[in-house]
Amino acid sequence: MPSNVYHFEEHWTIPGAAPDQVWRVIADATALPQWWRGVYLAAEPLGNYSEPQVGARFRVKARGFLPYKLRFILECTELETNRVVAVKALGDFEGLWRAVVSPHENGSRVDTDWQVTVQKPLIRFFSPILKPLFAWNHRWTTPRGEAGLRSYIAQMR
Repeated sequence: MPSNVYHFEEHWTIPGAAPDQVWRVIADATALPQWWRGVYLAAEPLGNYSEPQVGARFRVKARGFLPYKLRFILECTELETNRVVAVKALGDFEGLWRAVVSPHENGSRVDTDWQVTVQKPLIRFFSPILKPLFAWNHRWTTPRGEAGLRSYIAQMR
């Protein structure tokens, strides 16, 4: 596998939230900066979308702990109401992110799979020697997403 290719699997639990509540939030890319605070800085629709839909595109800016920002387009590639959200990323990184939402105890579970090739020159160039650091940077973001999603849904109630 080339050094600028990354693969991450995460599993989140969202207590007290039904799968349809969780799905509605993660299917709405414009909400990313509201619930995944400090990581997703902007998510601008590139069209007029009143509901999540396959083909919807968004210009996104994000960051991790390390002092660089990533800019990319997210395009929705798969939606299964109350269960699956998948997007393709193009720009500073290219790849696929897929989330499956399911009932779990008294709430929901979100299983994500993120397969990405980083194109940002800085990261692509240094990945052969700093891949563990860049992977750590990603893993720094994910607990913030899980905690933010929990908090955001709790505030919606």
